[in-house]
Amino acid sequence: MARRSAGLFDQVDSEKGKKALPPCEDVAARYKAGWCPEKDAAVQRAASALGLSTTHISPRGKDTKEKWACEIAVGGSVVSVKGRKPTHIKAGGGVRGEVKGFSKNARRRLIRKVGSIDREALQCMPIFITLTYPGEWPSDPKQWKKHLDTWAKRLKRRYPNACAIWKLEPQKRGAPHYHLILLNVPHVSKYWLTESWYEVVGSGDERHLRAGTNIQLIRSWRGCMSYAAKYTAKVIEELPEGWEKVGRMWGIIGRANLPITVIRFAVDKALFLRIRDFLWFCIGGPPEGWIQFDDDGMTAMIDWGQLPTFE
Repeated sequence: MARRSAGLFDQVDSEKGKKALPPCEDVAARYKAGWCPEKDAAVQRAASALGLSTTHISPRGKDTKEKWACEIAVGGSVVSVKGRKPTHIKAGGGVRGEVKGFSKNARRRLIRKVGSIDREALQCMPIFITLTYPGEWPSDPKQWKKHLDTWAKRLKRRYPNACAIWKLEPQKRGAPHYHLILLNVPHVSKYWLTESWYEVVGSGDERHLRAGTNIQLIRSWRGCMSYAAKYTAKVIEELPEGWEKVGRMWGIIGRANLPITVIRFAVDKALFLRIRDFLWFCIGGPPEGWIQFDDDGMTAMIDWGQLPTFE
């Protein structure tokens, strides 16, 4: 652990000496280590509900011969069915342009990332952290990102197995602040958090030292998803003045430790259509005006614990 200089809140923390959590392994590494999908409760639960056979799992998910497939986030709630490219033309796609806000597509990607987390691979619930700026803050967005990067390095030195999904957004006063969903850390000292962020931003404001950060503990994954939807995934159609060059508004710290494993099942067209209809049923049906092309795929968030209510 990196040595810290003595500060206002320096003290011995209760989390020191606790057993470190293992980093996440990708699906190929799991296979090499003897992982058997037939014995994985999360895989079996999803496969059984969707009528899939675990013998059709592709370890790397890159079988280009597959015409139709189903992808499941192991231990998570995201399920996708993939079809052949439709014959009609879809809008969008191509090279991503300059970020001018936090769009609905960006929100969707963030929510799906959180929903793909393997909950059964974690030994503790996520921790929600908010990092704010004092009354005066840098006007250059590059400096905000530099502050987060510097703080993230401190985080990883103190908690080597930590990973976090972060979201940047403006407060009503125009100041930037960060929301983070922190994983693989059973406890964070509020004293370390407060002092580390205070030092990184070079605040010098005693009020900011007392109230510049916030920690919230969560008791359930439903609460985690609610937090993600409410705080980390607000759609921002128009950025305030000074945010024109802000760049990406969300990202991942410690990606190698993020416990996400997506497995791919090869399916035939009949099963593809049946699963797609089932997913539509689970989320209340397709949106108004949706045209059902034979090969259109879709992605849904499934609460496996609530599936019996759909029977």
